[in-house]
Order: sequence, then C-alpha cells, then structure tokens
Amino acid sequence: MGVGKKYRGKMERVLQKYINDQLTGYTSYHRERVFITHSGTDEARIALMKELVEQTGLFDEVIVTRAGCTISAHCGPHTMGVLFIAE
Repeated sequence: MGVGKKYRGKMERVLQKYINDQLTGYTSYHRERVFITHSGTDEARIALMKELVEQTGLFDEVIVTRAGCTISAHCGPHTMGVLFIAE
C-alpha cells in the first residue's frame, strides 16, 4: 500500500478535490451505488462527504459504512474513502 496523492488545504476543499479525482479517474463504472467508508471520524466530515457525492448526481444510492479492523489498523483513524465498482 502506498500514498497515491497527498491533498492539502481546508478539509471541505480537500474532500471535494478527492471526490472529484476518484469519480473522474475511471472511464466507466457502475452507477447503482457508491460507498463512503471511514475508520472513525467526525460525523460532520462524513455528512459533508456524503453531500458532496450526492451533489454529483452520478449514483442512485450513497451508503456510509465503517471500515473493518484491517483498514482501520493499517490506515488509522480519520481515514475516509469513496468506493465503487469500475467496469
């Protein structure tokens, strides 16, 4: 596992840039649902991330999940990610 890209700045702008990078990094993906997964972070950040994903209008369903013990242990607290199936 390695760092793909580091984001700097205010959290709202960082999350917006991260989501945009993730959703434009693939040419085709399933649009039925997207997962916002975290390893334990502030509820306001989770809500912001969900709102930003919903604003794209790309997915029918946005599901928030808690990362399992492996991701939480290796990545630490406040880890957040956007997961979807790419074709």
